[in-house]
Amino acid sequence: MTNLLLLQPPQWAVPAASGYDFYTLFYVLAFGLNLALLVWEGHRRAYPMRTWLVLLACTTLTFILGTKLVAFSGPEWQQLLTTGQWPASGARSVLGGALAGTLTLLALRRPLGFSRHVFDAFALPMCAALVIQCVGCVLTGCCFGEPTAGGWGLTYPPGTLPYFAQLYQGLIPAGAAHSLPVHPTQLYSLLLCALVGAVLLLTRHRAWPGGSRHFLQLGLLLAGRFIIEFWREPAGEPVGALAHTHAGISMLQLQWVLLPLILLTLGIWLWQIQRTARPEQAPTQNPVRNLLAVAGLLLLTAWLGPLALTLPEVLVLKALLLAVLVLEGGALLLGAADATRPLRVALPLGLACVVLVLTSQAPIDSTQTARRETYTTIGVGGSAGSFDRLQNTEGGCGSNSELLPYRHRYATGTLDVSRTQLPGADKDGDLHRAEATIGVRVHVGSDQQTAPLFPDSLGLGLRKKTLLLSINPYVRLDRQWVGVGLGVLVGNLGYHKFRFGDEISAFDLQGSLRVGPRETLFGQADYNYLGYGTGNPQQRLGLGTGFGGTRWQLLAGAASAKDYQVLEGMSRWSGFVEAQGQLTPKWQAGTFLTLGNRHQQQVGLRLSRRLSARR
Repeated sequence: MTNLLLLQPPQWAVPAASGYDFYTLFYVLAFGLNLALLVWEGHRRAYPMRTWLVLLACTTLTFILGTKLVAFSGPEWQQLLTTGQWPASGARSVLGGALAGTLTLLALRRPLGFSRHVFDAFALPMCAALVIQCVGCVLTGCCFGEPTAGGWGLTYPPGTLPYFAQLYQGLIPAGAAHSLPVHPTQLYSLLLCALVGAVLLLTRHRAWPGGSRHFLQLGLLLAGRFIIEFWREPAGEPVGALAHTHAGISMLQLQWVLLPLILLTLGIWLWQIQRTARPEQAPTQNPVRNLLAVAGLLLLTAWLGPLALTLPEVLVLKALLLAVLVLEGGALLLGAADATRPLRVALPLGLACVVLVLTSQAPIDSTQTARRETYTTIGVGGSAGSFDRLQNTEGGCGSNSELLPYRHRYATGTLDVSRTQLPGADKDGDLHRAEATIGVRVHVGSDQQTAPLFPDSLGLGLRKKTLLLSINPYVRLDRQWVGVGLGVLVGNLGYHKFRFGDEISAFDLQGSLRVGPRETLFGQADYNYLGYGTGNPQQRLGLGTGFGGTRWQLLAGAASAKDYQVLEGMSRWSGFVEAQGQLTPKWQAGTFLTLGNRHQQQVGLRLSRRLSARR
């Protein structure tokens, strides 16, 4: 039989190459499609987007972990349980992910306020994602089938898993040009997922109780997987690949487990569709609960360590969590003014932002290089905030109106381009110990001023919107124990002159002084700190630390607004917290927040990328 297979010419040769990672590419594409469809499904069902994103982040993390946990061997489980260290294993199975994701939904559905219908929201996007992932499995050669004499078989080149498995089993000689044709079980799985997705689409108008479609999808997928296992090569199955015989019937361990699960899930589906369907009710927003869930997820990823999640998985999770932080922070900051709003913004959002930086799983940055290195950084950022001040307007004959209380709300966007030289020796061997950065920022935004203490019925018409546009060249020098920064602000900067009045600043200076090593503990003073925008610069005094390195940094302290006129009893002082960190060797992120004073509020985010360095 083997000789006949060797003589048969291959009809479907897979152009797989051991030097290219098809699996990761399609894994990322599948995850991206799944999340995009889930976000759309949440929008279609009128779910509160912030709560929905929290649930997606939780289920995504447990799905990823479940695919890996179920594929651990006995020694790997022993390592995890005895040492707490995540094994460096690349095996995974979607069955474990489906189980972990379902258990997560069961655990979080009620606390987050969702009905049973939320299970159905995951059904169709998962089928679409699995179709994409099956293409990656075909090109990679994983999940392959047994040898076949049929013309539909796939052959794989040297360096792939089917080739190695058949070489080890003695089915092909060393140096063979390709493997024997094998059952395209990956394509069988692709067809299965597409058919299950079609069933879900055809039954989408049926008035079934919540959760019914989820159990229908799960039961059909498990039944199809049970059948496909009869043609799958055990060497390509990471879970339950040993054969067991019961009552004279021999099947893989996995098939013996799947059989009762199929009966259970399809039985639950049949039982559910006999019940009366109830309309779906969307959950209500709970910002504190959402942000505490974000902080909990980030602490969990930090505890798992860098081996548990790959870089694409970390980026997907952080994209979800960052979206939650932006939406929650903006909603709390720009909501109705009250005395408790600064605390509601500061406590959960500040905690989540700090943990976001401290749980970065990027590799620790290297120490100073022997040769001098130069690189360019491009960054984008945004900030929003509000402040109160007394001001007047110019009247007739050069006179001014009386001082009135104005509320300013502003939002700005920033583009930042800089060039940095790290310490080291140049080509002539001369040693340079200072890190030097020169750059320019462009700020664009708007400032809306109103008089909130006076109703419009007085006819004062005190509402005005002003364009903010400025250029900010700057330079910064940093050594081990001291750092100095200087900058100039030119343009339409906003209402932050020292004098009161309805005057817009057109020119201002900027300065910064750091004393102490950034890696351990340092003090910092800032004059006209922009907070990534020009709306309301702050004077700041704070203490910071790099937690023993330069990959992340936390700075907190007191901030004071400009010395313009304020209402009696109104404080110019606020607290602030700023965090920044290295997400990957090339990507950095930062965030800041002022808190503790409802008359001075500010929040911002920044993302930058370091371009290829030149030595």
